[in-house]
Amino acid sequence: MSLESIFKHIIDEADAKKDILIQQASGQAEAIIQSARQEAEALYQKLIDREKVLSIAQQQKLVINARLQAKKNLLKAKQELIDGVFQKLKPQLDKEKIKKKIVSLDSEQEAFEDVDFYLAGIRLDYESEIAQHLFI
Repeated sequence: MSLESIFKHIIDEADAKKDILIQQASGQAEAIIQSARQEAEALYQKLIDREKVLSIAQQQKLVINARLQAKKNLLKAKQELIDGVFQKLKPQLDKEKIKKKIVSLDSEQEAFEDVDFYLAGIRLDYESEIAQHLFI
């Protein structure tokens, strides 16, 4: 065998091994890329799922807050109507001058009742009744 044929044989074997190594490396690279894609897809899906849950929770929170605000506004409007009833009652009571008896051990006297104090006293008793008539 000549030196040239030995070099050619070595080069041919090296080329064959090189081709095998390149194919193996390409296969490994493709497997790594495929694995990375799958992992990225799984992470992406996990992120999307988490964001969906957060989005739904945020939507529910907004709806609950909106309903609560609506109820507060309705309650405030009802309270303003009830306040209006008592404010309209005040001038009438001022005209009629409600009297009260002041009883002590040795005497009995009559005095005019403070209208604001009187209204505050009866408000709790009559507020729900007024509300029933206003909001049937």
